[in-house]
Amino acid sequence: MDLHLVEDRDAATPLVMLIHGGGWMAGDKRDADFMREALFVRGINVVNVNYRLGGETVHYPEMMADIDAAVNYLLSHAREWDIRSSGIVLWGGSAGAHLALLYAYAYDDNDAVSLAITLGAPTKLDSFASMEGAKPQDIEGLLPIVTGSPWNYDEKQLDEAYRLASPYYAAHFKPTLLVHGGADDIVPVGQSRIMYKRLQEAGVPSRLIVLTEAGHGGENCPPEEAEALNKALIEWIFKYSN
Repeated sequence: MDLHLVEDRDAATPLVMLIHGGGWMAGDKRDADFMREALFVRGINVVNVNYRLGGETVHYPEMMADIDAAVNYLLSHAREWDIRSSGIVLWGGSAGAHLALLYAYAYDDNDAVSLAITLGAPTKLDSFASMEGAKPQDIEGLLPIVTGSPWNYDEKQLDEAYRLASPYYAAHFKPTLLVHGGADDIVPVGQSRIMYKRLQEAGVPSRLIVLTEAGHGGENCPPEEAEALNKALIEWIFKYSN
């Protein structure tokens, strides 16, 4: 992990952990540097983490273990570094968005996370209908990496790992700000829509921001939408860091 701490911080200063994307099998923490730069200049502590990438023996449980190790490491040094020991915000993009939600909802045993913010999040992995618009090669090639089990278009034939790896089915939701490109052809916006509906039904503070013309990584987002999004991000971070 890379740790970026503002000079005049205290135990109440917001802390955001960034989790990069890359289809669960590629990418690096440096890919989230654009968020680090945007947050750090606003007086927010930032932690940018790596995790084991998917492969023959690495799937979502191992990725969860790595994120948990990073969170526990922060908590164990909170007093020494003068950083907060609760109210941590997770931000993730793409595969990192999925991991951020799954950790916040299902693996945060210390209840250290108070908010999840996502960009282009896969949320319900066991339903082809909710992935309408996705490329078949992405579904067939990437989902087995995170679940460790082959994809099957017959949902009844899918391994239980597809459900267990889906934030949608978690038992302990957290406040969530979902951001998704309306023109995303890798992770369809429907994945964030169904997650938002689920959160609303559960009475969990949540908001869905659809960037009308943006792609998977937010590319082609009109300046006015980008400005409104940045404002919402900061507002949510400070609100749920209290």
